[in-house]
Amino acid sequence: MQIIEGNIFTTKMQTIVNTINCVGVMGAGIAYECKLRYPEMYIEYVKYCKNGMITPGKLWLYKKTYDGRWILNFPTKIHWKDNSEPEYLIQGLTKFVATYKERGIESIAFPLLGANNGGIDPKVSLRIMIEFLEKCDIPIEIYKYNPNCYDDLLPKLQEKWDNSYFKNQLKKKRIRKTSLESLNHAIQNENYKT
Repeated sequence: MQIIEGNIFTTKMQTIVNTINCVGVMGAGIAYECKLRYPEMYIEYVKYCKNGMITPGKLWLYKKTYDGRWILNFPTKIHWKDNSEPEYLIQGLTKFVATYKERGIESIAFPLLGANNGGIDPKVSLRIMIEFLEKCDIPIEIYKYNPNCYDDLLPKLQEKWDNSYFKNQLKKKRIRKTSLESLNHAIQNENYKT
């Protein structure tokens, strides 16, 4: 098991854990990033929530991503307004340890469950996670999010940004010149990470 400070989306692990609520909102943190990266998954998630299929302790594995990664959706709270609950971490981790082999999960990257936007003390989250995950016999990474670390999509954006066709398309959308200049400055800034 490895603890890493950085951006979970840079992992080489087969599966990434996405922390979610049970009401169909992916509005912040890793969930919001997953909503942007995997919009088809988000549409399914909303349907599952409306049908009461997403609850603490039930893990939903999504395999149909454009990049070949699997996303393990892990409920850490009921409503997005609520704090995450340590008991929900325990329920989900118990289920994970019992089912990861039959699900075909060969390696996995977790965020600190319920810690960033969930209100659980990061030390408490890490302690609970280690207690359960040390029982697994697959490569596991636990990410402490750092917004200043490398983002895997930034080089792709920079490559597109250098394309005049892309800039022309943005101009056609009537984005203000000052906004375009701000974007241009941020994207071309070598110190810009995420």
